[in-house]
Amino acid sequence: MSDALRFLLHMDEEAIRATGALRWYPATWVLVLVSAWWVKGPLLVTVGWCADLRCRRVFPLAAAAATLSFFVASPINYMLKDVVDRSRPPEAMGFDALVMVPASPSFPSGHAMSAFAVAGALAVVAPRLRWPVLGLAAVIAFSRVYLGVHFWVDVLVGSALGLAIGLSVAWTLLRLAGDRVREPRRDAVGMPAGAARKQLRTVR
Repeated sequence: MSDALRFLLHMDEEAIRATGALRWYPATWVLVLVSAWWVKGPLLVTVGWCADLRCRRVFPLAAAAATLSFFVASPINYMLKDVVDRSRPPEAMGFDALVMVPASPSFPSGHAMSAFAVAGALAVVAPRLRWPVLGLAAVIAFSRVYLGVHFWVDVLVGSALGLAIGLSVAWTLLRLAGDRVREPRRDAVGMPAGAARKQLRTVR
């Protein structure tokens, strides 16, 4: 192991110790809930389906982008875990975990990768949801370090990879589907662009 890698791993351990010092019972309750398996994928994918229903799209673009991103990120994550095979904090340094420790390797974080893949896709195809879904993905990623089941490098790399997958999937679907499925631009009162002008001409 090189000195640079050894230093990085040391800093990663110090970072999770510092994060553990922030533990607070009310916050732990919330982060345990956010870290549940159904939040990182099913909940965020459902948001995509709801976005399509709200926009009344003929082609469910947001749902397709969110679902496909999730199912692309998951197998990639499994393959990377097997290749790197990094031990989780409780095994590597005796760090106390607040939830059950998964049996899979630690790097990269599956929660962070899946959450940011779906959130990244939704950020492109449903711009109004951009900051809420990216914010939720960030909280999910943070929860994995806070709860003691991942190192910071695990979630940072997982988040970056997931975001790259989500953006790639969304841009590919937009290119394939064309402008017909884009959300219509709206004016200041929330009407589709051009609708207000058409209504005004009708009144005249």
